[in-house]
Amino acid sequence: MCVRSRNLTFWLLIVYILLIYLGFFKKNIYIYTSTNLIHLPLNTITLKRQMKRIAAFTLYCLLIFPNIAQADNVIEFDDLLYAPDDSLRSKQLSGVEVMGEREWRENGIINCIPTKAEKRLSNSPASLIKTMHLTYLKEKDGAIVNLMGEVVPVFINGKRASQIDLETFWPKEVKRVQYLEHPADPRYEGASAVVNFIMPEYKVGGVTRVNLFQRFPNNGYYTAASKLVRNNWTYGLMVRGNYERDHLTSQTGKTEYRDFFYKNQKYETLTRTENRHSYSRENGVQTAWNARYVTDKTTISHDLSFGWNENPGSGSLSQDVWSENLFDASHATERHTAKSLSPQIYGLYYFKFSDKWFLSNSWKYAYAENTTSAFSQIGKNTPILNGTNEKVNSLKIVVMPSFIPSKKWFFQLYTTASLDWFSTCYTGSANLRQKQARQDVTASFKMGCYPNDDFGLTLEPGMAASFWKIGQEKQHTVIPTMNASASWSPSKKVYLRGRLGLYMRPASPSESNPVLLQNSELMWSLGNPNLKNLTSWDTYIYSSYLATKWLSLSYGLGYVKTKNEIITTYRPASFEQGGLVKELVNPLHSEDRVMANISIDGSFFNDNLSVSISPEWSFVHVQGARYDKFHHVTFSGSIDYKLKDVEMGISYKGPYKDVDESGMRKTWRQGAWGASITYGNGNLYLSFQAENIFSKRNKRWEQFTSPYYSSRFDFREKGRAFTVNLTYTFGYGKKVDRSIDISGPSDAKTSVLHGE
Repeated sequence: MCVRSRNLTFWLLIVYILLIYLGFFKKNIYIYTSTNLIHLPLNTITLKRQMKRIAAFTLYCLLIFPNIAQADNVIEFDDLLYAPDDSLRSKQLSGVEVMGEREWRENGIINCIPTKAEKRLSNSPASLIKTMHLTYLKEKDGAIVNLMGEVVPVFINGKRASQIDLETFWPKEVKRVQYLEHPADPRYEGASAVVNFIMPEYKVGGVTRVNLFQRFPNNGYYTAASKLVRNNWTYGLMVRGNYERDHLTSQTGKTEYRDFFYKNQKYETLTRTENRHSYSRENGVQTAWNARYVTDKTTISHDLSFGWNENPGSGSLSQDVWSENLFDASHATERHTAKSLSPQIYGLYYFKFSDKWFLSNSWKYAYAENTTSAFSQIGKNTPILNGTNEKVNSLKIVVMPSFIPSKKWFFQLYTTASLDWFSTCYTGSANLRQKQARQDVTASFKMGCYPNDDFGLTLEPGMAASFWKIGQEKQHTVIPTMNASASWSPSKKVYLRGRLGLYMRPASPSESNPVLLQNSELMWSLGNPNLKNLTSWDTYIYSSYLATKWLSLSYGLGYVKTKNEIITTYRPASFEQGGLVKELVNPLHSEDRVMANISIDGSFFNDNLSVSISPEWSFVHVQGARYDKFHHVTFSGSIDYKLKDVEMGISYKGPYKDVDESGMRKTWRQGAWGASITYGNGNLYLSFQAENIFSKRNKRWEQFTSPYYSSRFDFREKGRAFTVNLTYTFGYGKKVDRSIDISGPSDAKTSVLHGE
């Protein structure tokens, strides 16, 4: 037991003895001062009863505190005292499996209490998970992922958090973090895994939060959000602006065109050597309003949001060398612009009819206007122009009734219906108006069995159907789906989980678009309305092992078999058109992927020093035109050290390789080192980060090989960068729900076919 724990135990004992003496033996207290005599009567029944209750609570603290004090830097006493559901007491109940000093499993839910230092040094759910160094959850690229690498949705007090919620999160108020796999509670919307942050439920007041993020060079976003709570009603407002400028990307490489016609002449092979410099710009504004009514049995929430995004002008300039005197030019120019308006309204409803019957449903309607323009020119040739003006209407409905007869069983029927209508006017190389209509319907029945806290089993058979109409052409597909999982904890230190799933992804509106567009003198783009739905069998097994209080290990093995992958191919255009046509097809063969990963996490010096090491291995087998087998091993790691309100860290992500497009496309990206220093005091969060500290330019290459078209490009992109992230949060009034439940605008849908 540390010195602090001994001192606190001593003073608790003194307080307990004093309360017992006053509560049972004294009737009056007399305090003598320099001016008068103060008399405090203790003979009232109410006062006596309250003093005895305080004495009993002090004794309770005396009995349990030695166990808490051993992890003094892990569990803060006031966190336990004010936890909304008395987390400390729940750990003493039967059926609770203690996994570590601050982690325990109860009713199949993994719980963890963050320390005050971890909360001060975070400003988002993902950064809090990263700072906590949990075994079963990790942070990756600003998102929370589980051991299978899946992005885990974030919930706050059982309510799904939107993107704006994630950016306006207040870790200071987090009392407990929960990780649930296949939760039975219908509030979790049938998700396979969720992370739920327990925060105090308040009644009257408000909270305001400002977040400023700036990357040098030239990237930033700025967010302000506020909400007001009065009894069961919550009202929220959010405004966000963002911009991005990139003038540092360049690429060099070679492109080969084969067996094509151009201006009445056949070319066996034509080579283009490029030295290209690209630039991009983007501006955006988003606003959102929210009104929510919540009781123990009912939740009614409505969100209204509006998004505006603009690309004021992006493009590239290149210096070219052609193997044939096909073009009397040594340079090429590309420019494009875009605008998007996207208002939407979202409704969420939850009803608890009894202890066994529940209903959760939602709907969302979104409208979008998308406008684009593109310009392409080689030398002084006639420019190739393309423009689109698109209107999109989207409606999605989700209905999920649930029946939970006992703690060991639950049943859920999950149904969705998505309807999208696209109306697009094309100008330039294609002059026409196109209409698309798409409907996607899914239905699944989930059954869950949890005979005890150590074992769980879920089975979810279902069906998925897609219907679309493009002009006068109609297509539809209907396939079965399946998802099954099992989890087992043979001991408090070991946890195992396995999953098997059959999934379907229909072709997107852009992929199935049959409009033929000319993108350059030698390249056309064409979608395919006859594409089949991509299907994949997904199998994954992982395990976590808490070796000691300071060392944990996790490892996993996964296998994915994909059929009807949607890939890019090239073929000669017609004699009149000339050049090549880039189109999408389903290959005849399948693709097999095997992944294995290990994560080793250690905590030292009272959890102030954290070390993480994560090697990963992947194997790809494709029966395509180029690569049959592919192996790759990568490595990542981090070291973090906390010193009161400051945390310093170093991270590394190893090089990355991959093969896709049926083996025709191969990519590589270099590794990167990063460093950070963070200060936080609960309300104020300030972080400085250095990205790619040893590389002025980030390097990657991409290679594509096919019978009619091949390319190899080396890219030099934004490398070394410095970021500043400033967040300030304050609350006012009496207790208020700190989770800012505002649904921000989603990305606007589009059916427009894009070229290179």
